[in-house]
Amino acid sequence: MKHRTLACTLLLWGAVCFSTTGQGLTFPPFTRWYQNPLGFEPVKLHTANGLIIPAGIALIGVILTRKDTSLLHRISVVGEGGTSWGYYPPYTTMYQANGGLLFHARRWLSIGVEANVYHPGDAFNNSWGIGLRPFFRFYPVNQTRFRLYIDSGAGLLLFNKPFPQPTTGYGAFSEPRTGTRLNGSPKYGLGVELNLNEHTAIMAGVRHVHISNGNHPGQERNPGHDSNGFYVGFSYGLPK
Repeated sequence: MKHRTLACTLLLWGAVCFSTTGQGLTFPPFTRWYQNPLGFEPVKLHTANGLIIPAGIALIGVILTRKDTSLLHRISVVGEGGTSWGYYPPYTTMYQANGGLLFHARRWLSIGVEANVYHPGDAFNNSWGIGLRPFFRFYPVNQTRFRLYIDSGAGLLLFNKPFPQPTTGYGAFSEPRTGTRLNGSPKYGLGVELNLNEHTAIMAGVRHVHISNGNHPGQERNPGHDSNGFYVGFSYGLPK
């Protein structure tokens, strides 16, 4: 009963956040609510909160619920690829590939870690980044064949050249600052998972991606990047 109550709470939390019209909420400058639906104060999942808040929810939930013995798998291998598109000039296209492991702690919760490869491309940027990111995945719907999940996490990306590069020609949206090679990489999104057989499932979802250095070493080196897009992937549950 406890895990069902918690799952319903998480579903309600996600529904409210994803369906909000932004009325009375504070979003980042020049951002409309649908561009970054969970970027309002004080949630701000596009920052380090993308890891801190779900970690807190997971910790409280694990303490309050019992270990599930009905899970088919404790550990799954996951892989995915996708693309997101920046909604500010220069409208960077961000190609992404992620792969890692998921530990299924409860029917409503998985804890993951993934390696990342990112490739931003536009008129000013053409670089590659590699990184590592822990994340949490919550399942408000978890059935035998079908799962609906909300995931959120944050890690670090190291690019082969500073990202983003300065931009010109966009008026008020021109950006004279140069980013850094090492950046944070928060993400959050909504996805579905469909079992093909006992071990293998396919995934698809939508996601918000943010890349910046969090004003380290300073605001003058933190132009940042935000984009929204989709991904597809798979998971393979390892035998117990």
